[in-house]
Amino acid sequence: MKKITSKFIVLRLAFICLIICAASNPYPAGRKVRVVVLNAGHGGTDPGCHGVKHLEKEVALSITLKVGKYIEDNLKDVKVVYTRKSDMFVPLGEIASHANKNNADLFVCIHCNAAVNKQVYGSETYVMGLHKTKGNLDVAKRENAAILYEEDYKRKYEGFDPNSDEANIIFNMYQNAFLEQSLSYASKVQAEFKKNKNLTDKGVKQAGFLVLWKTSMPSVLIETGFLTNAEEEKYLGSQKGQDQIAFAIYKAFKNYKAEVEEYDAGPENEVRPRITEEQVEVFDQHITQPPNDSVKPKAQIVEQNIVFKIQIANSSKKIPLNSTKFVAAKGVEEIEEDKIFKYLTGNYKTIDEAFAEQRRLRKEGFKDAFTVAFVNGKKTSMKEVNEIMDKK
Repeated sequence: MKKITSKFIVLRLAFICLIICAASNPYPAGRKVRVVVLNAGHGGTDPGCHGVKHLEKEVALSITLKVGKYIEDNLKDVKVVYTRKSDMFVPLGEIASHANKNNADLFVCIHCNAAVNKQVYGSETYVMGLHKTKGNLDVAKRENAAILYEEDYKRKYEGFDPNSDEANIIFNMYQNAFLEQSLSYASKVQAEFKKNKNLTDKGVKQAGFLVLWKTSMPSVLIETGFLTNAEEEKYLGSQKGQDQIAFAIYKAFKNYKAEVEEYDAGPENEVRPRITEEQVEVFDQHITQPPNDSVKPKAQIVEQNIVFKIQIANSSKKIPLNSTKFVAAKGVEEIEEDKIFKYLTGNYKTIDEAFAEQRRLRKEGFKDAFTVAFVNGKKTSMKEVNEIMDKK
């Protein structure tokens, strides 16, 4: 009976969070981004995953310190707080508490990934949410297993078992109140990674990470790449690779801050750390994926045309497209589903652009505006879109 009650309470809290999230403006007027907490994954007695030469705890720390340096040098109004600046172990529960105590406006965890299949590679950013695939669940379980290095972890984490699929799925609803903001920053990180020919964009995903649990601000966990892939390990372990990844995470933060505070981020004129000739390695060759039955070569994947639109209204009766109700929207179109007329606007290639327009439309009075996806002209669930993006 105790287990059922516990699950009921968690689900009830999640439902309340969803109501609050739906009813509130994701970017309240006058909001500022003044404090960012950076967490380098693992550390001390917890090495994280590893490649042939490099440990996750070392690579994650190096990248995290570089991200912080970029922010400190270029955004003087932002305070950077580190959960660790050396090789030390910090319990996962204390990390979230640290972010809350510092009243962070954004919480960023930086990690490296691993896979049994050493041919797998790519960068992905996670936010809290329902596990959409077994792969997402496996990543969350591996990162959450860090609590096993703590004494009395069952008491501290309310009986949470990092090896239980059910436990990982239930608790992840806590963070829904900040889901939209988290998705916005996560999308910007992946957009910056996509510009780097040495990285492969594996998209924004949702899964349950203890390190994001109970943080009271937008939060993301970045898996920068796979140490188990020989070429990607070489890049992640290099000074040049770490600097490029750090700059991408910083640039995403700069753009996110500008969006929240509603100003133009301006041109790229950042102060960048100097890299000596000895540190520079050449990575002109993009990582190629050898033929393998379990990993489909990109050339065999049929290109899908994915666009995002904003649904602003629906009605049992037709509404003229030139109606004054749609004055604030542009290029409104109508579709009919089950005898209900639905009105949409926009034609965006990225979810980030769609979210930006969704926020604008809500401010213009379309309080129930939300984003929908179309693949090759057919309305498609976000789950299917995520699966398509995972294959790219």
